[in-house]
Amino acid sequence: MIVYVAEISGRGIAAFDAANDIEAQAQLANRGLLRDLIVLQNKGRALWDGVAEIHVRMATPEETEIWQASRAPAAQSGEDSDVNRHVFLVPVIDPSHDKFDDDDDPHDDDDRDGD
Repeated sequence: MIVYVAEISGRGIAAFDAANDIEAQAQLANRGLLRDLIVLQNKGRALWDGVAEIHVRMATPEETEIWQASRAPAAQSGEDSDVNRHVFLVPVIDPSHDKFDDDDDPHDDDDRDGD
């Protein structure tokens, strides 16, 4: 397998493996990846605006190392599968997840004494 990178606006965003260039290009149609690119954020902005072209290229040696290091724990535990092969090359947050547990909600008035 070869490690490829999905690049948006000149920036490598996600690394993944594929058998060849055709399979790598087909990865861009992966609904899970496209959803993540729209929902996940880096520095307060979505990784992809849904309009900009996404290019595929072979990973640099540094990007390949990041991909391999991220995949190693899954491979060692026997959980390595084709389901989650994408590794983000930039820090991401998922704003769709709750930021607080039920007990940690700072706006919850039930925890106040004397009310």
